[in-house]
Amino acid sequence: MRFIPLVWAAIMRKRVRAVLTLLSVTVAFTLFGLTIGLNATFDMVAAKARADRIFTWPRFGGNGVPVAVARQVAAIQGVKAVTALNFLPGYVRDPKNQVFVLMVDQNVANVFGDYGISAEQWNIVWKDRTGVVMSKSQAERWHKKVGDTFTMISKQVKRADGKTSWDFKVLAIADEPPQVIGGFIFGNYDYIDKAKPLSDQGKVNEVDVLADDPASSPAVAERIDHKFANSATPMQTITEKLARSGNDFGGLDIKKITSGIALAGMFMVLFLTANGIAQSVRERFAEFATLKTIGFSDRAVTIMVVLESALPCIIGAALGVGVAAVLARQIPRLMPPGFGIPLPTMSPMVMLWAALSAFAVALLSAALPVLRLRQTDIATALSGRG
Repeated sequence: MRFIPLVWAAIMRKRVRAVLTLLSVTVAFTLFGLTIGLNATFDMVAAKARADRIFTWPRFGGNGVPVAVARQVAAIQGVKAVTALNFLPGYVRDPKNQVFVLMVDQNVANVFGDYGISAEQWNIVWKDRTGVVMSKSQAERWHKKVGDTFTMISKQVKRADGKTSWDFKVLAIADEPPQVIGGFIFGNYDYIDKAKPLSDQGKVNEVDVLADDPASSPAVAERIDHKFANSATPMQTITEKLARSGNDFGGLDIKKITSGIALAGMFMVLFLTANGIAQSVRERFAEFATLKTIGFSDRAVTIMVVLESALPCIIGAALGVGVAAVLARQIPRLMPPGFGIPLPTMSPMVMLWAALSAFAVALLSAALPVLRLRQTDIATALSGRG
């Protein structure tokens, strides 16, 4: 602690450089906190995801596959239950207000029994073709309660009558399942199927599966892909664990991308701090030589240089993670509704990674200046030729 006043005076000698370095480190650690926090969220969601649930959809997109595909999937070894569904994407009033309704068949409870929707709630949806069940977050987002009408516009899904609007009745509001990002709205598959043109009826966008054994889910997914590999409807299949992990988010490895961004931020911090501390030490060679002359050991000088490098890193890391935590809470307001990306989690592990990274950057930044100081002759440094 006795070196802190000397270190602080050295840092504040060039105030502009010190402030700019601190701001740069703060920005880098804000980015680091958000990206590593996003990975932490993916890990939490993946931990809560079911290991025995599998999703499969047409490999090349298109207008869906025949509903008979679901029956073929049900016959595959290791499959316990199957449900088929259609997607109804659209918006409410304004295209900025994106919404997504899953139109499911009556087998959905066999596959998604953990979604907090009771048998009674499902039954009222089956009795009313236009009914939907919403999660609490979706009900709050659209300011809906049981009995309200929910109207959305969908230009992607054609109706036989030429309309683009879809009117639903909110028949039930269910609890939020932890593994679902952004909540859900479930509707009756029969409603969308009968409203489509005759040529589009009897088709589904996705088939979801429950495996007999969680350990066999990857093998079951492979069997499904193999079954339809050479058919007119090749499928692409993924387990829920993998889908929720961030390693395959819409075909992108989000965790790898965010880790790369975080690493790039750390390289930026390393470059800035290493350059700053090297310049500072170079400018003060004679001062360090004087300190050695009056009795400061190599160890004491090394500690001072490391502290001079560490202070901006540690303070910037603390500020950056704090800003990241604030921004994480503001993301729902900054992003379009229904954006689909989970919120970063500022967990203790994220803070630990930030602290370890700050210390690592500080040590690496100070390494070369310390080495040069140790190798420089005191007389040479005092003469100004160091």
